[in-house]
Amino acid sequence: MMMLPKEYIQRMQEQLGSEFSAYLAAMKEPSGRSIRINTLRASVERAKELLGVTKSNGVVAQGFMATDELDGKNVYHACGLYYIQEASAQLPASLLDVKKGMAVLDLCAAPGGKSTQLAAYLGGTGVLVANEIVPKRAQILTSNIERMGITNAIVTNMTPRELCSKLHGCFDAVLVDAPCAGEGMFRKDERAILEWSREHVLSCADRQREILSSAQTALKDGGRLVYSTCSFSKEENEDVASWFVDKYPEFELVETRRLYPHNSKGEGQFAAVFIKRGILSQSTLLDEQKRTLPDGRELIIPKTPFRLDGLHIIRAGLLVGEQRNKVFVPSHAMAMADRLDNRVELCQSEMTSYLHGEVIFKQADRGWCTMRYNGFPLGLGKSTFEGIKNHLPKGLLLM
Repeated sequence: MMMLPKEYIQRMQEQLGSEFSAYLAAMKEPSGRSIRINTLRASVERAKELLGVTKSNGVVAQGFMATDELDGKNVYHACGLYYIQEASAQLPASLLDVKKGMAVLDLCAAPGGKSTQLAAYLGGTGVLVANEIVPKRAQILTSNIERMGITNAIVTNMTPRELCSKLHGCFDAVLVDAPCAGEGMFRKDERAILEWSREHVLSCADRQREILSSAQTALKDGGRLVYSTCSFSKEENEDVASWFVDKYPEFELVETRRLYPHNSKGEGQFAAVFIKRGILSQSTLLDEQKRTLPDGRELIIPKTPFRLDGLHIIRAGLLVGEQRNKVFVPSHAMAMADRLDNRVELCQSEMTSYLHGEVIFKQADRGWCTMRYNGFPLGLGKSTFEGIKNHLPKGLLLM
């Protein structure tokens, strides 16, 4: 059994009272695995049938408890049909009440669970800005957005203060899933236990207040802001929420939610929902545009209520492809968005060969093509007289 810090146990006993014994009992149980169906790919009903899931995770309609087969090496994961996401982590994005056509900001976005959930709610409309301050994590975020077939996201790599100061009052909805002491991850991550201290909790709360101070500037009048953590401490949760409405009286706290391991199928989550007073006006969106970068890459940039000048952008919209030696080569992202006219359906054995990086010997129209399995895109190929050459990125191969 994990050794929880003595001070943490005392704090939780005071906080939970009569529920404390149920909490401790839950912490001795193994963590449940959860997935979220990507409705940009298929309806919940069709995905349930394909994935063989039946048990809801009790958080969102798209969330289900995972079978052992639904891991990161499953073909339907490669297709972007589902995201492996802890059950209670699916709560905050659902509370943002995203509608189609909105401009949405996920301020602390990597690795992409909540961003891809928000994108599914947008349904290919509006724009999602997904920001991550750590460059390597921003690349992981971009990869997940690609895998899920999202074309209306802009991935940025900036501090919250830098980004929000440049996009003042641009968003209908903002999610701040803040870095925290991670008390809700104790069952899954022993490092979170080793790093825990009261001083660490208070340090996280300071950083959370700083991030919220930036986030509030990016929201329009009448907009909705959700603040969340995977910690249980009052200092990081209710205290931060109270501080926020005291400092920014134009915001109203309309709801708070807490999930614990003993009262949900997840690891735990706190979420607070704020509304900025005023009437939410419809954004004026700049036209979608195709842009060629100096290095030869071509992008289709989604409609936005702001200009991209001055932003540190990792990916804007859909990467169509690039010019190589005066020849245009489509991107893996283009295939995952299923935007190529030439599509090749693979049987099970061909699909396995493709995911292992092999040439596929199958008749198909010549040229670049999307390799698909059961109607879902897997990646890029190029059909020649010698077969279909494999262009799946090396990092995505199942070795």
